[in-house]
Amino acid sequence: MRELRTQENKEFERFFEVVRKEAEKEGSVFFVESGEGREIITDDMDGEDLSGWLIPRNEADEFEKEWKKNDVTGKWNKFFRFAIWNEGNGKISISFKNYT
Repeated sequence: MRELRTQENKEFERFFEVVRKEAEKEGSVFFVESGEGREIITDDMDGEDLSGWLIPRNEADEFEKEWKKNDVTGKWNKFFRFAIWNEGNGKISISFKNYT
């Protein structure tokens, strides 16, 4: 997956699809920096709150070059977000939060 630095198991990939779809709704791509704890484990999905950059789709290719080198400049700070999962009515949802 483009937005992940490491190979993940199928259960996490299912969780990340929820994150990915929410980012797409916002016209963006969410590039993961790290896991932040507060795990969710179900029969077919494993995940946790994540931190990373919610980058507008039209700037994603430019950002990805820095991100892949693990050398993200301050230019991108305004896009740093936390992907927070919620569960309701048997469904997982994601909201992106800016805590600055």
